[in-house]
Amino acid sequence: MPGSFRIGSIAGIDIYVHISWLIILVFLTISLANGWFPTLSPGYPTSTYLLLGFVAAILLFVSVLLHELAHSLVARSRGLPVKNIVLFIFGGVSNIEQEPHSPGTEFFMAFVGPLVSLIIGAVCFGLLTLVRGTHSPTEDLLTYLASANILLGIFNLLPGFPLDGGRVLRSIVWKITGNAYRATQVATIVGQVIAYLFIFAGIWLFFFSRDPFDGIWLGFIGWFLLSSAQSARAQATLETTFKGVTVAQVMNAQPMTVPANISLQKLVDEHFLPQGLRSALVLQGDQLAGLITLSDIRHVAREEWPQTPVGFAMIPVDRIHTVTSQQKLTDALPLMTGKDVNQLPVVDNGKLVGVVTRDAIIRSLQVRQGLGLEEQKQRV
Repeated sequence: MPGSFRIGSIAGIDIYVHISWLIILVFLTISLANGWFPTLSPGYPTSTYLLLGFVAAILLFVSVLLHELAHSLVARSRGLPVKNIVLFIFGGVSNIEQEPHSPGTEFFMAFVGPLVSLIIGAVCFGLLTLVRGTHSPTEDLLTYLASANILLGIFNLLPGFPLDGGRVLRSIVWKITGNAYRATQVATIVGQVIAYLFIFAGIWLFFFSRDPFDGIWLGFIGWFLLSSAQSARAQATLETTFKGVTVAQVMNAQPMTVPANISLQKLVDEHFLPQGLRSALVLQGDQLAGLITLSDIRHVAREEWPQTPVGFAMIPVDRIHTVTSQQKLTDALPLMTGKDVNQLPVVDNGKLVGVVTRDAIIRSLQVRQGLGLEEQKQRV
C-alpha cells in the first residue's frame, strides 16, 4: 500500500504502518482523553488522560495486529503466501497474495480473525474482575479494551464482503453451490446493502445527533465498505472470465523494443517522439535487458543524451516484474494490481516473447463478455 513504512516483522511476516494510521492514532488518543477517561475517572490532570488515551489507542491497534496476524498465519498454514500486514485508518489488512482454493480454507481464514478479537475481549474482561470497583485508570483501560475488541469481533462478523463475516458467508455459499463466483456475487451484494445502511445511518446521525462527527465517520466506513465490495465483485468477474486463459492468449507478441546500445538522443528522436511512446523494452540481442521510460530519460542531463546509451539509463531486467507465456492470466492480474504497473514483459527462458498490458486485458474482457463467455463459465 503506497504511503506505508515498515516497522518490523512477526513470524517472518512484514508489518507496515500506513500514514493514515498515524492520523487515527492522534484522533483516538485525543477523543479518549477528552471523553472516555475523564467521564469514568474524573479528577486527573489532562496529561494523565492523554497518556491513557495514547496507551489505549496503541493497545487497540496491537489487538488489530493480532487479529490480522491470525488471518495471515492460517493462510500461510494452508499454503497461501502472505506478503505483509498493513495497519491503516480502518484497522488493518493482511495482504494474502492468492485467494483460498477451497471453501473450508476461506472459512477458517476469515473466522479466526474475529475469534481472536473476541478472545482478547474476554481476556480483558477476565482481568477486569481483578480490579473492578477500584475506579482506577487501569479499570477504565481494561473496560475500553474489552468493549472495543468485542465490538470489533462482532462488527467483523457482519455478513457483508469484504468484512470477515462476508468471507464466512461466501465460504458457506461456495460450499453449498460449488461455485466460487456465485458465492462472491452473493457476499458482495450483501456487503453493498450493509454499506448503504452505514451510509444512511451516517447521514441521519450527521443531522440529528449531538456529535455530527459520528455520522461523518460512520458514513466514511460505509463508503469504504461499498467501494471494497464493488472492487471484489469486479475482481471476481475478471477471474471467472479469464479462468483457464494464459498470458500468451492476450499478450502482444510484437512489443515495442529498442537496442541497449543506441543513444538516448536516438531513442527520443527516432522512437519516443515520432511514435508518442512513454516507455520501451530494451533488448541485448534477443534477451530482455530492461525497460526505459520517460522518467529514466529525464534523470539524464539533456546535453548528455547523445553520448549516453539506453542501457546506462534503463531499469535493468532484474528490477522488472515479468511473466511467462504459459502462466495463467489470473496470476498476472494480481501482480499488475499489486505492483501498480500497466504492462508486464512476457519472457520465456530469458527471451522476450511479448508484453501483456492493461489495455489488452480490458479489450479481451470486453470481447469475451460480448460473446457471452463470462456467463458460460459462471454456470460451470
